[in-house]
Amino acid sequence: MSNVIARAFRDASETDKIELARFLANNLDTVEHAHDSARVREIVAAFDRFAAPKAGEHF
Repeated sequence: MSNVIARAFRDASETDKIELARFLANNLDTVEHAHDSARVREIVAAFDRFAAPKAGEHF
């Protein structure tokens, strides 16, 4: 299952990743975390780290 999710993150547009990150920040983060653009960028960066490499790339 994680391979499917990793490929989905790899293929997703930046806009799609930002939209999902905003949703997560607004609905799952605790009050200690700011729900601001910096937090959203952190979440998108985590998506990118999880994303599967494209053909010919290596981890």
